[in-house]
Amino acid sequence: MDEELSAFKDAYELLLTIGEVHKKRIILNQRKELLDIIDLLRDAKTNGKVIHIAGMGRSRIAGMIIGEMLKILGYRVSIMGETLAKPVRRDDIVLAVSASGWTTTTCIMVEGAIKLGAKIIALTATPRSKLDRLADITLYLPGRGVPEEIPYEIRQITGRHKTPLTPMGTVSETNAILMGIGISQAIMSVGDPIKKFEEAITKTLENARRSLNQILAEKEEIIKIISTLSAGVKNKDPQIFLVGAGICKLVALMTAIRYQHLALNVLGLDDWKFRKKGDILIVISGSGESVIPLVYAQEAKETGIKVYAITANKESTLAKKADVVIHLLDTATREEYLKLKIRDEKPAFIPAFEYTALITLESTVAQIAENHGILEEEMRSLHANIE
Repeated sequence: MDEELSAFKDAYELLLTIGEVHKKRIILNQRKELLDIIDLLRDAKTNGKVIHIAGMGRSRIAGMIIGEMLKILGYRVSIMGETLAKPVRRDDIVLAVSASGWTTTTCIMVEGAIKLGAKIIALTATPRSKLDRLADITLYLPGRGVPEEIPYEIRQITGRHKTPLTPMGTVSETNAILMGIGISQAIMSVGDPIKKFEEAITKTLENARRSLNQILAEKEEIIKIISTLSAGVKNKDPQIFLVGAGICKLVALMTAIRYQHLALNVLGLDDWKFRKKGDILIVISGSGESVIPLVYAQEAKETGIKVYAITANKESTLAKKADVVIHLLDTATREEYLKLKIRDEKPAFIPAFEYTALITLESTVAQIAENHGILEEEMRSLHANIE
């Protein structure tokens, strides 16, 4: 593997390997808890209860992605702390995500919900943490350590590239999303829910692995993106914007936080009016036809901004506008949508493209950190420290 992509490839493969190991560990060690969560969510749907998402930072966004999957299945979902948050009622469910399990604001939200009679599902990497002890049911996420079941050569990779992967819970957050993918499919299964849980996660990871091969086959594209972003670490220029719609919007937000940890000059879309020639717009869209991202892409081209597209549709309008295209693969169900342009997000919907886009961008963080020798302590110092 070319040295210029070694950390990217190592990080990507590590995230896939940990995802596979974590899936097996949940099925082996927490089968009962998984079934209890599935039953609890099914009852909530039947009784019209609201699913409330609690968390902070990227953990909150991971929870929001799970919430989006539940919305597609017809659930009423509310994000705690947002302007349009719904009131918590008795027997509602709070899905709380916190790798540490000690996030102050998250725990305060959960404590308040318990007083109102809500049931708590926790996703955390820390057994016996405050969140774990508050929850009715907990699914444990992989944390900063690497499970012993992971092959020795992968653990070696972790030792070499530990810095870009561990700050602020990347492994926990991506695996929280995987758990959400599995659970959302298991809820709607008519057969064995555990089998459906396993199949959904396996399909997602396989799609990501095939996409890695696709990326490496067209490696010049990813190298261009990493090279341009790497230059911004020292120069604080160009300004970087990220955009997407739906779950892709949430992936963009998660990536923006990670790029900020690298000291890149990342701006939110509220600051789009301050864009200038030579800036970068990263657009994430599976179909490449989502209206709002296309509006930003068009305005970017008119302003002289470079457009980097991450899409599953190389023939899309977005791909044709872009300066660089990262082509990822998607599941057969979604590929059919790309052909027909008819949205049919039935229970078969699996956000495999979105998950793949997330770990692709996470892996660019690893390569940029490797290129500049950026240490975990430096990245942590740029992490928001007020909850």
